[in-house]
Amino acid sequence: MSIKLSKRLNKIVEMCESVDTIIDVGTDHGKVPITIANLGISKNVIAIDNKKGPLETCKKNYEQYIKNRNVNFETLLSDGIEKVDKNIESGIIISGMGYDNIKSIISNINDYNFKYLILSPHTKINDLIIFIEELKLVITEHVRLTDYKKNYDILKVKKGDLIEN
Repeated sequence: MSIKLSKRLNKIVEMCESVDTIIDVGTDHGKVPITIANLGISKNVIAIDNKKGPLETCKKNYEQYIKNRNVNFETLLSDGIEKVDKNIESGIIISGMGYDNIKSIISNINDYNFKYLILSPHTKINDLIIFIEELKLVITEHVRLTDYKKNYDILKVKKGDLIEN
């Protein structure tokens, strides 16, 4: 039995690159990080949520759906990434929440050794794009898709100059 992903969640997984640790902030059911672990995209996966209930659901889903036990899978109760080691090379996924929450989580993102961010806000995509530029980050991919009759934006963001040579 394998986990079923929506079109949006599947696209988020597809956008992930191999990196030491992938962090899913606001993991909820844990479907994205479990799929990432099963695919072996990263040797370490951290599923973060700010509520105990969703983390318990994530742990149950992990036990039911995990196929690749060679990946270190961790759950963490936190409002954001502040409990994560800033020095680990990471890919960070933040989806399924509004702009204000995402802005709060990434406001100090340049203190972290991230390789990429994958952001999928439910509100204020244009405000998020402006804030990303203020942080001197670069949007390398912007996907728009419709899933269950709702429109979604998914951004892949990296460190770098805004002007390409």
